[in-house]
Amino acid sequence: MQGHIGLTSGPISPYSGPNSRLWGHEYNKHGTCINTLAPTCYGPDYRAGIEVIDYFTRAAALFRTLDTYTALARAGIVPDAAKLYPLADVRDALERFAGGRVVLRCGGGRARDVLHEAWYVYFVKGSLQTGEFVPASELGREGNAGNCASEVRYLPKRPRADEL
Repeated sequence: MQGHIGLTSGPISPYSGPNSRLWGHEYNKHGTCINTLAPTCYGPDYRAGIEVIDYFTRAAALFRTLDTYTALARAGIVPDAAKLYPLADVRDALERFAGGRVVLRCGGGRARDVLHEAWYVYFVKGSLQTGEFVPASELGREGNAGNCASEVRYLPKRPRADEL
């Protein structure tokens, strides 16, 4: 198995800004460290930029299988600005759903009590392009990068200006 791929699953992420900035960040942070995306791995058939297309094609396919909102709702965890949920309950619901480890990241200032991101951790058996994604049973050398308080709020998604 080679490395891991980190995916941030919505709709819990309140990211705002241009999509190109988000996608550039995601590829630069995650896609550039996957050795099977190196141009030399494509051999004589390499076309400039194909590694970016391959990365996002696989990331999007995997993302569609990770419906964080539904997984939490099935566990009775729904967006509510006032309610606090035990972090362990949130993590357990997502790990049961995904079949592997999940790292939770929070905002909310010093309190770190606002659920912000869910990172699903996978190992890739084979290449990113054609390999099998295996849910990780351990967090690996990075350890748990979670930063949340023991109880967290799961805020309702704010509508964008074009949705009002």
